[in-house]
Amino acid sequence: MNIHTIVVPVDFSPGAEKAFAWALALAEKWQARVLLLHVVSLPISAPVVMGVHVHLTDLEAALLEDAKVKMRELLARSRSETVQIEAKVTSGHPVAAICRTAEQEQADLIVIGSHGRTGLRHLLLGSVAEQVVRYAPCPVAVVGKTARVAPGQAESSHERS
Repeated sequence: MNIHTIVVPVDFSPGAEKAFAWALALAEKWQARVLLLHVVSLPISAPVVMGVHVHLTDLEAALLEDAKVKMRELLARSRSETVQIEAKVTSGHPVAAICRTAEQEQADLIVIGSHGRTGLRHLLLGSVAEQVVRYAPCPVAVVGKTARVAPGQAESSHERS
């Protein structure tokens, strides 16, 4: 098996950072590149904040800018000097955008974190990771919230909880 491109969807949660650490370890082993992907999901209708309707285009622009800042911070914290890491921020339906990006980038693997929701929260919110597994154009590795840290990676404080 040859792995050249690994897509890592991130929502800036501890689980996503753990998936990123796993992807980096795998990328170092296979000399692959990592593409971090954040998808801004917009509401169906314009929200009302303090009695004022917020235009969806303004909301999208603000959310995209916020995500780009968080992505730069995540990249700055990455400790790999040997792995080519790229980042992409887009908007849309998360599952569709992840699968489309994996197809466009000819990804060999998607490494995604899981929040581990169960019961009613899982039924109501669904699972992006579960749907990505179902519809992805390539294999998917799901890194659960209780997974050990990636080989060769130091455990950070938020991963010990």
